[in-house]
Amino acid sequence: MQFHLGFQPAVSQHKITHQDGVLFFGSCFSEHIANRMLDLKFKIHTNPFGIVFNPKSIVTSLYRIIHKKYFKEEDVFEKEGLWYSFESHSSIFSISKNELLETLNHSIDTWNQELHQASYLVITFGSAFAYQHKQQEKIVANCHKLPQALFDKTLLENHEIIVDFQELIEDLKTINPQLKWMFTVSPVKHLRDGVVENNLSKAILIQAVHQLVKQNTNCFYFPAYELVTDDLRDYRFYESDMAHPNTQAINYVWKKFSEVYFNELTNAINERVLQIHQAYHHRLFNKTTETSMKFKHNFYQKCVTLQAEYTYIDLSKELHYFNTLED
Repeated sequence: MQFHLGFQPAVSQHKITHQDGVLFFGSCFSEHIANRMLDLKFKIHTNPFGIVFNPKSIVTSLYRIIHKKYFKEEDVFEKEGLWYSFESHSSIFSISKNELLETLNHSIDTWNQELHQASYLVITFGSAFAYQHKQQEKIVANCHKLPQALFDKTLLENHEIIVDFQELIEDLKTINPQLKWMFTVSPVKHLRDGVVENNLSKAILIQAVHQLVKQNTNCFYFPAYELVTDDLRDYRFYESDMAHPNTQAINYVWKKFSEVYFNELTNAINERVLQIHQAYHHRLFNKTTETSMKFKHNFYQKCVTLQAEYTYIDLSKELHYFNTLED
């Protein structure tokens, strides 16, 4: 008896290795995949301005980065003693205006450099619903819990998403013609919009993504949304809020992602790095015992061997830890 489809996405001809720069931008679900890859020592950068849900704000942010359009004083505002920007997530704030501007503009510099040399840009759409600031007449990435009366809620159309991203894809070709785009749609349900409205939103995003993939040979799609919504298809794979996929679901999507985009060598390296990662986070209650010292020496040697075989993998933090008998 089968309790899910067992859907297997087609294996990609594009393989991600530990030597590739991979950039993640968009919804919170992409950060789960990014964090897994970061733990496995891939060259990862994610969400310079925090989580962004709607496609229009993703485009705005990437244009800022590409053209180094630095944030100015008029791009930030003060709320209850803290400074925010409508183009960044609420997790990015500061107690001073200048400090926030410095943080945001440093991210622009870092990401501009990364975009010039990255191999992959992973875009995860969360919702086609967006909020426009009435006075400023622009779509915001985050409302920062300001009064709803300040914003108009709007549903982006698939054709405008396609046009925006097609222009962005062409623009990025001028600085990195080898860049590959991976699009995903987040399986996180935006239930506050309504059940019917959430499905409408996801349908718009999926249609836009597939049109972009059809139009561009450097674009492809990973079906994270379908793996959770249609393959697993059970609320036991969601958190108690019935909106966010739980750890089991994320593990399942990660397994499929690995099967699609990693070759045998990359998977073999991943297994060795994962052992080191788990050992690094293993709590030693008494670090001076013979058992603890043998444990750390063993994994120090594993780090040395792996680092020597694959010099592009950075294990400096782990090497320092396992070579230190007393912290």
